Amino acid sequence: MTRTSAAHDGYRVRAVMRAVDILELLRTSGGGASLNELSGRSDLAKASVFRMIRTLEETGLVERIPGSDTYRLGVRCLELGQAFLEQLDLRREAMPILQRLRGEFDETVHLSVLDNELRLVFLEKLETTHAVGMMSSKVGRTAPSHCTASGKMLLTWLDGDPVSVLEDNGSLRRYTANTVHEPDALRRELERIRTEDHSLDLEEHELGVRCVAAPIRGALGDVVAAVSISAPAQRLPERLLRGEFATGVKAAAREISSRLGYNHDDQRRDPFTG
Repeated sequence: MTRTSAAHDGYRVRAVMRAVDILELLRTSGGGASLNELSGRSDLAKASVFRMIRTLEETGLVERIPGSDTYRLGVRCLELGQAFLEQLDLRREAMPILQRLRGEFDETVHLSVLDNELRLVFLEKLETTHAVGMMSSKVGRTAPSHCTASGKMLLTWLDGDPVSVLEDNGSLRRYTANTVHEPDALRRELERIRTEDHSLDLEEHELGVRCVAAPIRGALGDVVAAVSISAPAQRLPERLLRGEFATGVKAAAREISSRLGYNHDDQRRDPFTG
């Protein structure tokens, strides 16, 4: 698996890295995976996978589905994920503003970050009271960053050339006819986002779903997350997306940033002004 972490190989414990790869395979396997499937997808010997699975079973991180030879993530993973969310200041500070934003527009609100694979991870999702049809986002689930509003916003403020990383990873897939997946076109869009201080998803990831996102900054001025509003395209014409909804999501991002200690008076680094 490709990683973007800058950790030095000399500090890595190979057995731990392999166990993490097994957990990641189970996370993305849907209903679970057998030893043969895990061995084939990880390029590890079946005996090695079996030893790791048995060890992970003892810790509660993996469990065997009763009556089958298939394994899935164990309840301990849920406990660790919940502990992570409880310790995350960002989520705690953002929640009142997210709730108010959802109440103001009555559409789905997300709080998201990037993982070390440059995938979008949903930290929070507040549902609308309206029918939304198909919207695959769930707390803890990942989504591609290059064709989601929050993902593009977060890519915009990364150092270096994240588009090249995505291209090298084979991540620049086309999900709909609207997906911007050519590297140079995506770079141009990220440059536009940097000047406009909001980003759009015009049915680029899921047909029928539109979204607008804005950046959340930490105390040091770095972009740490994104807040977004999503809605079915029939309820969200582009004029509203670029107007009232963009204004609302940017105001929410400013307030969350302030709660995290960001000083908006520092005009040299404030992406919200202008």
